[in-house]
Amino acid sequence: MDTKIGSLDNCKPASNDVCSPANGTVSTIQGSVSPAVVNCSKATLGGHLAKRLVQIGVNDVFSVPGDFNLTLLDHLIAEPGLKLIGCCNELNAGYVADGYAR
Repeated sequence: MDTKIGSLDNCKPASNDVCSPANGTVSTIQGSVSPAVVNCSKATLGGHLAKRLVQIGVNDVFSVPGDFNLTLLDHLIAEPGLKLIGCCNELNAGYVADGYAR
């Protein structure tokens, strides 16, 4: 599996405006991956991370649900290309991820 993500220069927006008030969209990914248009009012970090994980080839994510990460887990579950595997605690998640990788 190729783990090279690419240069940061390929991900820079065309202008310095992150969200243009005129149309509310910005091209976030340029280069080898087809450009994605994001509506700035609906864009979230969790959604971006979920999409980016799928783009770099991640299929399964091991997680430990908790009070502070439930919103992130909701975004990971909503991404069609990801399978969220819940674990009881961090130690179990580490063991299962290690076994899965082997």
